[in-house]
Amino acid sequence: MANWTVSSYSNAETQGDNVNAGSMAAYADLVITPNVGYVISATDFKIGGATESPTNTWTGGNVDTEVYKVVFSDIGTAGTVSNTVRARVHFDSTALGGTPWNMPSNNETIYIDIDEKTTVENIDRYFCIRTQHVAETDGKGVNKHTVTYATAPTGVTTTNYTPLIHNIGDGSVEHSHQGTVPQGAPAPGTLIFSVDFDAEENFGYSYVSEPTVGVLSGPYASYYTFQSSGHVYDSDNNLIFVTIKGYYDPPVGIIGLDPDPAGSAGAMCELGQSISISHVIRQAPQGEPGSTKQVTNVLMDISSISSNGEVRTIKTLGDAYAEFTLKIVSSDSSKTYDFGPVGDGVNGTFTASATESDPNTIGTNLGSIDYPVHFPPISSNTYYDIIITPITPTTATSNVPTAANELRIYQYSTVDVTLGLDDSANVYDDGELFDGDPNAVGGVKITGTGGRTVHSPITREFSYKIIPAMITTGSGTLNVKSSLDFDLDNKGQVRAQLNGEATGASFEVNSTVGMVVGGDISWSVQKTSMFTETTDSLTPLAYGGTPTTAPDLDNLVVGMQLTSYSVPARDNVTITSVDTGDNTIHLSDRVRMAEQEPLTFTTKGITVNSVHANGTTLEASQTMAGVQDDFYIDVGGGVSDLEAFVSGITVTKVVNDIIIAGTFEVHSFPTADTTVKLDLNELITIS
Repeated sequence: MANWTVSSYSNAETQGDNVNAGSMAAYADLVITPNVGYVISATDFKIGGATESPTNTWTGGNVDTEVYKVVFSDIGTAGTVSNTVRARVHFDSTALGGTPWNMPSNNETIYIDIDEKTTVENIDRYFCIRTQHVAETDGKGVNKHTVTYATAPTGVTTTNYTPLIHNIGDGSVEHSHQGTVPQGAPAPGTLIFSVDFDAEENFGYSYVSEPTVGVLSGPYASYYTFQSSGHVYDSDNNLIFVTIKGYYDPPVGIIGLDPDPAGSAGAMCELGQSISISHVIRQAPQGEPGSTKQVTNVLMDISSISSNGEVRTIKTLGDAYAEFTLKIVSSDSSKTYDFGPVGDGVNGTFTASATESDPNTIGTNLGSIDYPVHFPPISSNTYYDIIITPITPTTATSNVPTAANELRIYQYSTVDVTLGLDDSANVYDDGELFDGDPNAVGGVKITGTGGRTVHSPITREFSYKIIPAMITTGSGTLNVKSSLDFDLDNKGQVRAQLNGEATGASFEVNSTVGMVVGGDISWSVQKTSMFTETTDSLTPLAYGGTPTTAPDLDNLVVGMQLTSYSVPARDNVTITSVDTGDNTIHLSDRVRMAEQEPLTFTTKGITVNSVHANGTTLEASQTMAGVQDDFYIDVGGGVSDLEAFVSGITVTKVVNDIIIAGTFEVHSFPTADTTVKLDLNELITIS
């Protein structure tokens, strides 16, 4: 697509007029204008198929017969932003050596083919500027306002140069904006950033006045423009939201600034240009202590629901007299839960009608309301969104789910894990392996609830017979292979047992068979909390322990994620250190724990760095200190939510047949039917 446009020319002529008679203009002028960001010169253009002589004069070529020649000339200064090019179209006449044409009795349209002789290039200009603002919280850890940058415009890179804590806490926040913009864009220039300032009106915060952009200094200062828009005010006419946008219109024709002295956007950053966006926030009176009512948490078992259905209790916590409604939305046609009578949700069902709980008020004593919810049996995978809607003036804290996908519970249907046979060398008629004779149709299957790990593996004995008639060629002798490999093709993770307590990144296991560099190392352990407290340091107990039980830090390592009734996965609370001196784990954020609350710790991001040749030593990407002797970990694998194995395998020749027998076991079920296979070519030879 051309990066320029051409004007048209129109003129009224009398029938029969021609150039020789002097009653018709000898030429018409067209004007070529570049698109924004591009520059042109007369020498950039030609007439397709024409001959150039002299320079910029084109005779013949792809033009209608009424045209003799076209001459291009610069109207301004060639190669500058403001330049346009004139294309003078000369009509044929005897004076030019041609045959004049007469104006016919109807309208006449004349075409010429203007092409680029030299590719018209755009002019991108570099820029770099930094923006700063201040993040603020109150004494209760509430953000007084949220400052959010929109996705960077095309050609612009926005980088946050501030520690994350300052974005949600207190301190200076700085972003860098750099890249390229086209030269010559209409005022105010090209958008380079857009940032929203949003006061936390739920807690009565607002801006005393519109946030202001500080004075910018430096040689390019006058070429930046900042504008505010989208103002939103609360019911008392206090400003609670505004968008500030920055634009850049690079200088043109300014000595020392055009062309830019820096050869890249990064080099432009060395000019150190930055602005500070200042604000003053105030809070409306909140009344007596305790008068601000909030829903503060939603607690429930977040493990996958049984496919047969079950009753789960949803506990809502908050301030006395906080009011709200609860809605549960199913992925099954967006059905919602009909709670029935207040507090009797166990009798409810999911219906197509838009339903939610009756408005409820948290009492002064318990500080919570329990909802027993009946999740029905299913035949296909389903999930449920738990949504709280505060009733004004009640509000909800940030950890309370108030929209879809903030607290989502999954329910998976039953799935089959099948033990099949793989013919990787393609030497068997695969259709005969499980056709009912001699092996049952489909092979051995183990059924379980999708997405669940069982405490004890589900096992089933199997015996598969391979007969010569299954060979593709129809003949051959089957024999047991001298070296047998019982690995399954898609077994997911490999389960390993520690040999001795781990003291660092390198540790011993019973076997490293099937493990590869880069594979995930994962495990999950359960503990309980000792006391009711709000803290970022915990002394966990063994699961099911009592407050007098000794602390239990076994199998806890840095980086593990904590989840519980009080700590949803979306909060992403992790262990930052394990202090065996005072039997305490330190967390990435403060949590609110109840006494004897079940705690689940799950590894995140630990991988295999190396697998030693001795077959028993693994090296992890971080320290494994604290993982105990004989503890099981998972390493691997293929399907991450499937753990299947074979054990006690025998491969025996009986007359002319081969019998493969053993135990098939599944430890963890995937969310869809899956087949894992033994490779026949690793067990049998054909001669």
